[in-house]
Amino acid sequence: MIKGFKSNLLKGLLVLLPIGLTFLIFGKVLNVLDMILGRTIYKIIGMKIPGLGLLAAVLLVAATGALASNVIGRKITLLMEESMANFPIVKAIYNPIRDVVKNFTSKSSNNFKKAVFVTYPMEDSYSIGFITKERVQVGDKLKTAIFIPTTPNPTSGFLVYLSSDKYKELDIPVDVALKAIVSLGSVSSEVLEIAE
Repeated sequence: MIKGFKSNLLKGLLVLLPIGLTFLIFGKVLNVLDMILGRTIYKIIGMKIPGLGLLAAVLLVAATGALASNVIGRKITLLMEESMANFPIVKAIYNPIRDVVKNFTSKSSNNFKKAVFVTYPMEDSYSIGFITKERVQVGDKLKTAIFIPTTPNPTSGFLVYLSSDKYKELDIPVDVALKAIVSLGSVSSEVLEIAE
């Protein structure tokens, strides 16, 4: 009983820690932006406007995207990415997150191109996973590498190597499957077709 409790405690931490850290960091950024903009706006117009942090965060992300779209911006972005990717300690966090985001968003990436059903975490239950690599030699058998993301944070999850008879390809696009995961299933299709 104690062993099962410890196992559940560890699994709970693995699920909640990335989500909690994401909300904590995002909340801190919003508070700092609210504080800085709030003081500036208060000095100019003499009143505080709540929610400026959220507006500033949205504008900052959009401005970064616009900057990264032109030639000079691409060079600056590349320089920043190289610096982050080679900086000790920071690269251990930055590189995996960057790779996962690129795999999910890049149209040219060969990863995450097929959504599958995997019997997980128990018999007669299904989890959505994504094929990351086919035909991986594990001992004397060919397996498929499948990433099973956690909900609602798909940047963390489990990597499993399965035989082709242990998963079923879904007849839905990857982005639809990803929306189902992020939305906790609330925007999932009423019918999930299995590919023939």
